[in-house]
Amino acid sequence: MTRTHVGVAALLSLLVGWFVFDGVSSLVGLPALFAQLGVDPARVPWVALWAGVVLPVVLYLAAIVVARRQSLTRFTLVLIVALAATAAVRLSLIALATGSILL
Repeated sequence: MTRTHVGVAALLSLLVGWFVFDGVSSLVGLPALFAQLGVDPARVPWVALWAGVVLPVVLYLAAIVVARRQSLTRFTLVLIVALAATAAVRLSLIALATGSILL
Protein backbone atom coordinates (compact mmCIF):
# COMPACT_ATOMS: atom_id res chain seq x y z
CA MET A 1 0.00 0.00 0.00
CA THR A 2 1.25 3.45 -0.87
CA ARG A 3 0.87 6.63 1.13
CA THR A 4 -2.08 7.66 -1.00
CA HIS A 5 -3.81 4.35 -0.22
CA VAL A 6 -3.30 5.00 3.48
CA GLY A 7 -4.54 8.58 3.08
CA VAL A 8 -7.72 7.45 1.30
CA ALA A 9 -8.29 4.75 3.91
CA ALA A 10 -7.81 7.28 6.72
CA LEU A 11 -10.14 9.79 5.10
CA LEU A 12 -12.92 7.26 4.53
CA SER A 13 -12.42 5.82 8.00
CA LEU A 14 -14.05 9.00 9.32
CA LEU A 15 -17.32 7.74 7.85
CA VAL A 16 -16.75 4.37 9.50
CA GLY A 17 -16.26 6.22 12.77
CA TRP A 18 -19.61 7.91 12.27
CA PHE A 19 -21.29 4.51 11.77
CA VAL A 20 -19.58 3.17 14.90
CA PHE A 21 -20.65 6.25 16.89
CA ASP A 22 -24.21 5.76 15.68
CA GLY A 23 -24.07 2.09 16.68
CA VAL A 24 -22.76 2.91 20.16
CA SER A 25 -25.41 5.56 20.68
CA SER A 26 -28.09 3.05 19.71
CA LEU A 27 -26.53 0.46 22.01
CA VAL A 28 -26.73 2.90 24.89
CA GLY A 29 -29.98 4.72 24.07
CA LEU A 30 -32.33 2.05 22.75
CA PRO A 31 -32.50 -0.05 25.94
CA ALA A 32 -33.28 3.12 27.89
CA LEU A 33 -36.01 3.99 25.40
CA PHE A 34 -37.45 0.48 25.70
CA ALA A 35 -37.48 0.85 29.50
CA GLN A 36 -39.32 4.18 29.26
CA LEU A 37 -41.90 2.61 26.95
CA GLY A 38 -42.43 -0.24 29.39
CA VAL A 39 -41.13 -2.93 27.04
CA ASP A 40 -39.84 -6.11 28.68
CA PRO A 41 -36.02 -5.90 29.01
CA ALA A 42 -35.71 -9.41 27.60
CA ARG A 43 -37.00 -8.06 24.26
CA VAL A 44 -34.05 -5.69 23.75
CA PRO A 45 -32.39 -6.80 20.48
CA TRP A 46 -28.86 -7.07 21.84
CA VAL A 47 -27.47 -8.97 18.85
CA ALA A 48 -28.65 -6.29 16.43
CA LEU A 49 -27.33 -3.52 18.67
CA TRP A 50 -23.89 -5.10 19.01
CA ALA A 51 -23.82 -5.87 15.28
CA GLY A 52 -24.36 -2.16 14.64
CA VAL A 53 -21.15 -1.43 16.53
CA VAL A 54 -18.97 -4.26 15.20
CA LEU A 55 -20.04 -4.66 11.56
CA PRO A 56 -18.86 -1.27 10.22
CA VAL A 57 -15.32 -1.96 11.41
CA VAL A 58 -15.32 -5.56 10.17
CA LEU A 59 -16.65 -4.63 6.71
CA TYR A 60 -14.17 -1.77 6.33
CA LEU A 61 -11.17 -3.83 7.42
CA ALA A 62 -12.23 -6.64 5.09
CA ALA A 63 -12.43 -4.14 2.22
CA ILE A 64 -8.94 -2.87 2.99
CA VAL A 65 -7.55 -6.40 3.05
CA VAL A 66 -9.29 -7.35 -0.19
CA ALA A 67 -8.24 -4.20 -2.09
CA ARG A 68 -4.81 -3.49 -0.66
CA ARG A 69 -2.95 -4.51 -3.85
CA GLN A 70 -5.27 -2.75 -6.28
CA SER A 71 -4.73 0.58 -7.99
CA LEU A 72 -5.78 3.68 -6.07
CA THR A 73 -9.00 4.02 -8.07
CA ARG A 74 -10.06 0.43 -7.45
CA PHE A 75 -8.98 0.62 -3.83
CA THR A 76 -11.13 3.71 -3.31
CA LEU A 77 -14.06 2.12 -5.11
CA VAL A 78 -13.90 -1.03 -2.95
CA LEU A 79 -13.86 1.10 0.21
CA ILE A 80 -16.84 3.12 -1.01
CA VAL A 81 -18.73 -0.10 -1.76
CA ALA A 82 -17.93 -1.32 1.77
CA LEU A 83 -19.33 1.92 3.16
CA ALA A 84 -22.48 1.52 1.07
CA ALA A 85 -22.88 -2.04 2.33
CA THR A 86 -22.38 -0.75 5.87
CA ALA A 87 -25.14 1.82 5.37
CA ALA A 88 -27.52 -0.82 4.01
CA VAL A 89 -26.79 -3.19 6.88
CA ARG A 90 -27.15 -0.35 9.38
CA LEU A 91 -30.60 0.56 8.08
CA SER A 92 -31.64 -3.09 8.26
CA LEU A 93 -30.40 -3.32 11.84
CA ILE A 94 -32.31 -0.16 12.78
CA ALA A 95 -35.48 -1.61 11.27
CA LEU A 96 -34.90 -4.88 13.11
CA ALA A 97 -34.13 -3.22 16.45
CA THR A 98 -37.00 -0.73 16.43
CA GLY A 99 -39.43 -3.19 14.85
CA SER A 100 -39.05 -5.45 17.86
CA ILE A 101 -41.08 -2.93 19.89
CA LEU A 102 -44.17 -3.96 17.97
CA LEU A 103 -43.59 -7.71 18.19
